[in-house]
Amino acid sequence: MIVLEESAVFEKMWLLILISVRMTGMLLIAPFFSASAISTPIRVTLTITLAFLLSNYISVPSVDMFSLMGAILLAREVLIGVMIGLIYQLIFAAIAMAGEQIAFSMGLGFASIIDPQTGSQSPVITQFLSILLVLIFLSVEGHHLLIQHVVLSYISLPIELKFDTDIFLNISRSAALIFSIAIIFAMPIIVALFCSNLLIGLLTRVAPQMNIFSVGFPLTILIGLALLLVLMPSMSDSLSVLIENAAATTRKLILGEV
Repeated sequence: MIVLEESAVFEKMWLLILISVRMTGMLLIAPFFSASAISTPIRVTLTITLAFLLSNYISVPSVDMFSLMGAILLAREVLIGVMIGLIYQLIFAAIAMAGEQIAFSMGLGFASIIDPQTGSQSPVITQFLSILLVLIFLSVEGHHLLIQHVVLSYISLPIELKFDTDIFLNISRSAALIFSIAIIFAMPIIVALFCSNLLIGLLTRVAPQMNIFSVGFPLTILIGLALLLVLMPSMSDSLSVLIENAAATTRKLILGEV
């Protein structure tokens, strides 16, 4: 007859909770895993499985799980997981912002559909770039990198009552890169569309009888789609580089690698 001591059960449960909350924080904010298409049972199953696999290799401090220190320790673990997922999510936010700028320049700002990644409406160009980024993210095994970084973070950032404020501040500062990445990514198409709109405006002044609504809007859309087609190879390479930079940032800030 197997007799389980109450203290041993609570200790094992506390260990699984501490390990799983960091995983949960990452899964709630990270790209692909946080998509509405990934159901909650899948996330829970993945979290519990990883927690059981890591429970034999990770030690936790002896803190009362119902005390204030236990709550602080849980908050720290959630924050670390959120920060790991946020680094990658910033790339997706930057591309979404770039897609909105391109869509409004093309006159497709009101053509919106449901984004499966966020569950909200977004312009079709944003949707196209987001799907392209998800496919590239999966092709370079970005989802495996996320899980690997969370597992390795238990070595560089063990479960303990210690806050490394520099890490959180550096990750928060990296959020400012969203605007620069979005502008640089969308700048070629935006400049080309601005020049085309300027040309259409000059033609309208030269030939006032020309209907700008019947000529300008379709021409702007065709030019924008043609530019997307021409720039697609370079865009794919740029998106791959952005994902690699996110992985390098995670290794530097979270894992402490150079």
